[in-house]
This record gives sequence, structure tokens and C-alpha cells, in this order.
Amino acid sequence: MFNNWINALKQPTSSAADSSELDLQKVSACLLLEVARADYQVDEVERAAIIQAISSTTDMPAADLDQLVKDAEQQADAAISLHEHIRLVNEDFSREQKIKLIEQLWRVAYADKELDRYEEAFIRKLADLIYVKHRDFMQAKLRVVEP
Repeated sequence: MFNNWINALKQPTSSAADSSELDLQKVSACLLLEVARADYQVDEVERAAIIQAISSTTDMPAADLDQLVKDAEQQADAAISLHEHIRLVNEDFSREQKIKLIEQLWRVAYADKELDRYEEAFIRKLADLIYVKHRDFMQAKLRVVEP
């Protein structure tokens, strides 16, 4: 009986899985927001690109997406470090999801039709921290720049 109880605790419930997915979306939103903030200004085009990037991976309603981005903005303002976000990405994202994240970061960086050197530096640094190969990093950039 005790073993059954332990096994039940180990198995994720649907609400735990939903919570985990929401956490990953929050992490993605925070990282996307950070690249938009790298040039010290976030305009509506970049904000729309962030919402579009997140909506491409979820079926969340538009109002919830907007709230997710607002929460990410508050979290980014309060954050001291991105270490926790990077740790979650490394633990929970597959190689393909990491590459997709890098591609979405490029989309946000190019949303205002201008790539700032700080945006590029942030994406490059993040790619290194989440163990995305340089080849994949460059291919993601090329998919965005040369559609």
C-alpha cells in the first residue's frame, strides 16, 4: 500500500503536466522578452513577435498570451539572473525545442527590421548556455533572415 502511494506521487498528474508546460512557456516568454529588451526598448512590433512566437507552440487564448507576456515583463524586471530559466530550458527542452527557441529569438530580434548588436550578443550567449551548436544557431538565423 505504501509503495502504491509513493508511485502515485511520482507520476505526474495532468495539472502538474499543465503547470510544467505553463512554466516552460513563461521561461520562453521571459527569454524572448529579454532579447527584445537587449536594445533597451521594446516596441509593439517586438511585443507582437513575442506573442506570435509563443502562440506558435500553444493553443492558449489571446488574452492568456497577453497576460503571460505581462507576467514575463514583471518577472524580467524583478529577475537578478537568467540562471533559473536556462536551467529549466536545459532540463526540459529537447534539442529541436532549443533550436526552435533560438529561431524565435531571432524573429523577435528582427521584428523591428533592425538587429542591434546587443540582441545578437544575447542570442549568441544564450545559444552557448543551452548547448545549441553554432551550426544550428546560424541555420536558425538564416531561416529568419532569408525566408
